[in-house]
Amino acid sequence: MSRFILLTCMAFATTFVGISWALRGFPTTSFSPTGELKPTLKATFGDESAKAYERKMWEAEHTAQSDKDPKLDALRMDALQAGTAYAMSPCDDSMKANLIAATSAYARGYMKIYDCPNPAMAMFCSEKKRDQANAAYSTPLDVRVKAALKEAFEQKGVVQEDFPADIRHAVLTFSGPGLWSDPSPICLPRQRATASRK
Repeated sequence: MSRFILLTCMAFATTFVGISWALRGFPTTSFSPTGELKPTLKATFGDESAKAYERKMWEAEHTAQSDKDPKLDALRMDALQAGTAYAMSPCDDSMKANLIAATSAYARGYMKIYDCPNPAMAMFCSEKKRDQANAAYSTPLDVRVKAALKEAFEQKGVVQEDFPADIRHAVLTFSGPGLWSDPSPICLPRQRATASRK
């Protein structure tokens, strides 16, 4: 009999707790080891950051503005011309040599500002210098250079091994995905014909 009374009391207590929990909307508590997440974006609807970004992209597409550094401008223009020329004639050996030389010089300019001996281990290098290098290489003219280099490397006649090992990582940041893949067979018939003549 006492067992029946005990089970009945437990059933009433469980029902009472369940109904009161349901009436409060099934609240639960959870503990997070990271704490409360706070928003990091400060933009609001109608702010000027989106307009400023659109303006920068428009300037990059329609102008050749730069930071007026004559040394960097020379590197930028050489890389822009070499990338455009190679995209139009990917089987020309002189265009390939010009592209490799201009892209190498452009990457060395970046590495000189960044001053990081091994970009693959960038976590050990100065963030301040990295930010300076990124800012120097983000002018509208740089946007055009990067687009031209990306288009050139999409022709797939150049491989990573064509560049010196010390700047290869920097070159990959400017080349787009085209340099990551194997060379294209576009120029193979021409290369075979040249080899058979020798």
